Amino acid sequence: MPVFSYIIKTYDGRVIQASIDAGDRHSALQLIHERSTGVVVQLDEDRAGQVVSHERPPPLVTRPPQRLRSGRIQQSHLAIFFRQLAISVNAGVPLRDSMEAIVEDLDHAALRKVLGRAVQRLHDGRTLSQALAEERAFPKMSIALIATAEESGSMGRILEDMANSMEKGEALTRKIRSITAYPLFVAVFFTIIVVVMTLFVLPQFQKVFGKWDAELPLMTRVVFGVNAAIVHHIWIVAIVLGAMVTFIVLYLRTEVGALNFDRLKLALPLFGVCFRKIAVARFSKNLAIMIRGGVPIATALDITAGVAGNRVIENALRNVRDKIVLGSDIASSMASERVFPGLLIRMISIGESSGRLPDVLEKISEGYESEVEGSIIVTTSLFEPAVIIVFGFIILTLVMAIYLPVFSMASHAK
Repeated sequence: MPVFSYIIKTYDGRVIQASIDAGDRHSALQLIHERSTGVVVQLDEDRAGQVVSHERPPPLVTRPPQRLRSGRIQQSHLAIFFRQLAISVNAGVPLRDSMEAIVEDLDHAALRKVLGRAVQRLHDGRTLSQALAEERAFPKMSIALIATAEESGSMGRILEDMANSMEKGEALTRKIRSITAYPLFVAVFFTIIVVVMTLFVLPQFQKVFGKWDAELPLMTRVVFGVNAAIVHHIWIVAIVLGAMVTFIVLYLRTEVGALNFDRLKLALPLFGVCFRKIAVARFSKNLAIMIRGGVPIATALDITAGVAGNRVIENALRNVRDKIVLGSDIASSMASERVFPGLLIRMISIGESSGRLPDVLEKISEGYESEVEGSIIVTTSLFEPAVIIVFGFIILTLVMAIYLPVFSMASHAK
């Protein structure tokens, strides 16, 4: 059985060099983690089969079984992975050993499986970019940056930049979700109330009023008529709504449908400004990272276009890339596209002329991210009362339809 020599740094600061018998590197790493608590700094197979230990092997330490989380791989999981990998690489730990240690400590089942396959490809002699490129969980931008870092020898800095970018993007997403959570809750709550009144409350009052020998008010007759049509033909209504939803979903999956939907999002009042700023902030941040990482501008624009999050802006960025290939500069190429704000074009022009384009793009991204947060707060502040007014009007109409006959009968009784 092969013998592996390893160096481990324990949590109390000691550095231990020892050896272990295992079938392969993966098995050796598992045994080391089972027998010790620390970070594996180096792991090599001893071809001669003789290893001199400077210190006794660490004693057997019982570790509790690790509980793995399920679910799909999210950007926050990738950010944590790249952050851990950046720390290990910057500390001088070999890349393959760093990957193996991170995989052993992961508590996310899907990411652990994906990275396990990537580690196996590293053992087969592939580079990190080649190993990760076969997994859909990793975006094209990260693969391109890692490939560039492998050529330039700046792996630690690139990994740290990617981790920072993903963490900022995740923080912005959490802010947006927290801001929009209450208006969405209000809308869902009122929708449930309307559905309950339509299916259960109004039919009961309709039966009661049907026994009265009196003509009901016009509003009551209209509301009861519409409600009766919905209740008596509920399956037809459900089928029609289901068919409409299915058609919309299938249409949005087409290239034309997705493009038209993204164009509609940018044209929406209030919300369109937010969507545009989010796309510009994401584009600026990603382009800054790629240019600083040494990726050619045409390739960088092609990749950032794919992660812009809006097909209208994606098509515009690809047009900009084509014009740059033909010899045009970035600012003038973007000025010919109407989707980009004038401030963005002016700032990029300044960055090109000063030779500090990555720094300028990062400042643009930070500025637009702060503007996005402010715009969403204003938009949701207006959206919340609008939701209350619309659903409040619907509920008021239903309540008035119920009580108008009661008031009418009371007036006649006098």
